[in-house]
Amino acid sequence: MSAQCAIILPLLSALLLASAGCGIVPKIVVMRDPLSAEEHNDLGVAYERKGTYALAEDEYRAAQRKRTDWHLPAYNLGNLYYRMRRYDDAEERYRAAIALDPRCSDCMNNLAWLLRERGRLAEARALAERALAVRNAPEYADTLRKIAEDEKRPSGKTPGGR
Repeated sequence: MSAQCAIILPLLSALLLASAGCGIVPKIVVMRDPLSAEEHNDLGVAYERKGTYALAEDEYRAAQRKRTDWHLPAYNLGNLYYRMRRYDDAEERYRAAIALDPRCSDCMNNLAWLLRERGRLAEARALAERALAVRNAPEYADTLRKIAEDEKRPSGKTPGGR
Protein backbone atom coordinates (compact mmCIF):
# COMPACT_ATOMS: atom_id res chain seq x y z
CA MET A 1 0.00 0.00 0.00
CA SER A 2 1.36 3.41 -0.90
CA ALA A 3 2.00 6.06 1.74
CA GLN A 4 -0.76 8.17 0.23
CA CYS A 5 -3.32 5.34 0.62
CA ALA A 6 -2.09 4.70 4.15
CA ILE A 7 -3.09 8.28 5.04
CA ILE A 8 -6.28 8.62 3.00
CA LEU A 9 -7.98 5.34 3.99
CA PRO A 10 -7.97 5.98 7.76
CA LEU A 11 -9.18 9.56 7.21
CA LEU A 12 -11.99 8.38 4.92
CA SER A 13 -12.97 5.68 7.43
CA ALA A 14 -13.04 8.21 10.26
CA LEU A 15 -15.18 10.57 8.19
CA LEU A 16 -17.66 7.79 7.37
CA LEU A 17 -17.90 6.72 11.02
CA ALA A 18 -18.35 10.29 12.24
CA SER A 19 -21.07 11.00 9.71
CA ALA A 20 -22.89 7.69 10.29
CA GLY A 21 -24.37 8.93 13.55
CA CYS A 22 -25.69 12.05 11.86
CA GLY A 23 -27.39 10.22 9.04
CA ILE A 24 -25.21 12.07 6.53
CA VAL A 25 -23.29 10.13 3.92
CA PRO A 26 -20.62 12.13 2.13
CA LYS A 27 -20.74 12.18 -1.66
CA ILE A 28 -17.73 11.26 -3.68
CA VAL A 29 -17.68 13.33 -6.85
CA VAL A 30 -15.66 12.24 -9.86
CA MET A 31 -14.79 15.21 -12.05
CA ARG A 32 -14.93 14.65 -15.79
CA ASP A 33 -13.66 17.10 -18.36
CA PRO A 34 -16.72 17.99 -20.47
CA LEU A 35 -14.71 19.61 -23.28
CA SER A 36 -13.69 17.79 -26.44
CA ALA A 37 -10.17 17.81 -27.83
CA GLU A 38 -11.33 20.24 -30.49
CA GLU A 39 -12.75 22.61 -27.87
CA HIS A 40 -9.52 22.50 -25.86
CA ASN A 41 -7.53 23.20 -29.03
CA ASP A 42 -9.81 26.13 -29.90
CA LEU A 43 -9.39 27.52 -26.38
CA GLY A 44 -5.64 27.19 -26.80
CA VAL A 45 -5.79 29.23 -30.00
CA ALA A 46 -7.87 31.91 -28.26
CA TYR A 47 -5.49 32.09 -25.29
CA GLU A 48 -2.48 32.23 -27.60
CA ARG A 49 -4.01 35.12 -29.56
CA LYS A 50 -4.52 36.97 -26.27
CA GLY A 51 -0.90 36.35 -25.33
CA THR A 52 -1.83 34.09 -22.42
CA TYR A 53 0.74 31.47 -23.32
CA ALA A 54 0.65 29.36 -20.16
CA LEU A 55 -3.10 28.83 -20.52
CA ALA A 56 -2.71 28.15 -24.25
CA GLU A 57 -0.10 25.51 -23.49
CA ASP A 58 -2.42 23.88 -20.92
CA GLU A 59 -5.28 23.73 -23.42
CA TYR A 60 -3.15 22.29 -26.23
CA ARG A 61 -1.85 19.65 -23.85
CA ALA A 62 -5.42 18.83 -22.75
CA ALA A 63 -6.38 18.45 -26.42
CA GLN A 64 -3.44 16.07 -26.92
CA ARG A 65 -4.53 13.97 -23.94
CA LYS A 66 -8.08 13.75 -25.29
CA ARG A 67 -7.01 12.76 -28.83
CA THR A 68 -3.57 11.27 -28.93
CA ASP A 69 -3.91 10.56 -32.67
CA TRP A 70 -4.55 14.19 -33.70
CA HIS A 71 -1.64 16.22 -35.04
CA LEU A 72 -3.10 19.73 -34.67
CA PRO A 73 -2.49 20.30 -30.94
CA ALA A 74 1.14 19.19 -31.35
CA TYR A 75 1.51 21.56 -34.31
CA ASN A 76 -0.07 24.40 -32.34
CA LEU A 77 2.25 23.70 -29.40
CA GLY A 78 5.17 23.85 -31.82
CA ASN A 79 4.04 27.26 -33.00
CA LEU A 80 3.50 28.43 -29.42
CA TYR A 81 6.94 27.24 -28.32
CA TYR A 82 8.53 28.90 -31.35
CA ARG A 83 6.81 32.16 -30.42
CA MET A 84 8.10 31.71 -26.84
CA ARG A 85 11.65 31.06 -28.19
CA ARG A 86 11.59 27.53 -26.77
CA TYR A 87 13.14 26.16 -29.94
CA ASP A 88 14.01 22.65 -28.73
CA ASP A 89 10.42 22.19 -27.56
CA ALA A 90 9.08 23.63 -30.82
CA GLU A 91 11.18 21.19 -32.84
CA GLU A 92 9.98 18.27 -30.72
CA ARG A 93 6.32 19.21 -31.16
CA TYR A 94 6.64 19.77 -34.92
CA ARG A 95 8.25 16.34 -35.23
CA ALA A 96 5.47 14.81 -33.14
CA ALA A 97 2.85 16.44 -35.39
CA ILE A 98 4.56 15.08 -38.52
CA ALA A 99 4.72 11.61 -36.96
CA LEU A 100 0.94 11.78 -36.40
CA ASP A 101 0.24 13.18 -39.88
CA PRO A 102 3.12 12.60 -42.32
CA ARG A 103 1.33 14.74 -44.94
CA CYS A 104 1.00 17.85 -42.75
CA SER A 105 2.77 20.28 -45.05
CA ASP A 106 2.40 23.22 -42.64
CA CYS A 107 4.14 21.13 -39.96
CA MET A 108 6.97 20.31 -42.36
CA ASN A 109 7.34 23.90 -43.51
CA ASN A 110 7.42 25.31 -39.99
CA LEU A 111 9.97 22.74 -38.89
CA ALA A 112 12.02 23.52 -42.03
CA TRP A 113 11.97 27.22 -41.13
CA LEU A 114 13.07 26.50 -37.56
CA LEU A 115 15.87 24.20 -38.73
CA ARG A 116 16.96 26.82 -41.26
CA GLU A 117 17.23 29.39 -38.50
CA ARG A 118 19.31 26.93 -36.48
CA GLY A 119 21.70 26.38 -39.40
CA ARG A 120 20.59 22.81 -40.17
CA LEU A 121 20.15 23.56 -43.83
CA ALA A 122 20.25 20.07 -45.39
CA GLU A 123 17.46 18.80 -43.16
CA ALA A 124 15.54 22.05 -43.61
CA ARG A 125 15.79 21.73 -47.42
CA ALA A 126 14.51 18.14 -47.37
CA LEU A 127 11.49 19.13 -45.25
CA ALA A 128 10.70 22.20 -47.36
CA GLU A 129 10.83 20.08 -50.51
CA ARG A 130 8.53 17.49 -48.92
CA ALA A 131 6.08 20.23 -47.93
CA LEU A 132 6.08 21.58 -51.50
CA ALA A 133 5.50 18.07 -52.87
CA VAL A 134 2.40 17.75 -50.69
CA ARG A 135 1.02 21.22 -51.44
CA ASN A 136 2.39 23.89 -53.76
CA ALA A 137 2.03 26.90 -51.45
CA PRO A 138 3.87 30.21 -51.89
CA GLU A 139 5.06 30.22 -48.27
CA TYR A 140 6.73 26.84 -48.79
CA ALA A 141 8.49 28.12 -51.91
CA ASP A 142 9.62 31.13 -49.86
CA THR A 143 11.08 28.84 -47.18
CA LEU A 144 12.94 26.87 -49.83
CA ARG A 145 14.22 30.09 -51.43
CA LYS A 146 15.54 31.34 -48.06
CA ILE A 147 17.27 28.00 -47.47
CA ALA A 148 18.91 28.25 -50.92
CA GLU A 149 20.11 31.78 -50.07
CA ASP A 150 21.57 30.55 -46.79
CA GLU A 151 23.32 27.65 -48.54
CA LYS A 152 25.13 30.18 -50.75
CA ARG A 153 26.55 32.04 -47.75
CA PRO A 154 30.17 31.18 -46.97
CA SER A 155 29.33 30.07 -43.45
CA GLY A 156 26.20 28.17 -44.51
CA LYS A 157 24.42 29.84 -41.61
CA THR A 158 21.49 32.18 -41.48
CA PRO A 159 22.09 35.77 -40.43
CA GLY A 160 21.32 35.83 -36.70
CA GLY A 161 20.79 32.05 -36.71
CA ARG A 162 19.61 30.34 -33.56
